[in-house]
Amino acid sequence: MSMPLPLSVVILASSEAGFQGIKKITGLSKPGISPRYFLATLDRPSTQKITHIEDIEHSQVGFWIALDEPSALQCNKVVAALRCNPGYSRGFYDVHLPNPVVKVRNMSELKKLIDEVWEAFCATS
Repeated sequence: MSMPLPLSVVILASSEAGFQGIKKITGLSKPGISPRYFLATLDRPSTQKITHIEDIEHSQVGFWIALDEPSALQCNKVVAALRCNPGYSRGFYDVHLPNPVVKVRNMSELKKLIDEVWEAFCATS
């Protein structure tokens, strides 16, 4: 078995309020080698645990999770711009997570998606 491919995942919300209940989600942080999750907002956050979307290196993100419609629109806009760059690639994640942007409606959907991301991450090894 080889090493899984690195995977950075952004969970994007319009504002910090969109992350209410996210602390109950398991799988966002695992010790050792695992996908790296970044919480980001469209608004400037008031805490260091959450990043503004413009402060993220978009080309390093392999998967985007939107928590609301404005976030989904922004994620799709970023991915469309990335795809215009001939050097951009998500590697095997194009196969294992074919849609680079997924919008979830609630925390139970988010938990299920995080499990799917873990399975995709493991499948790349």
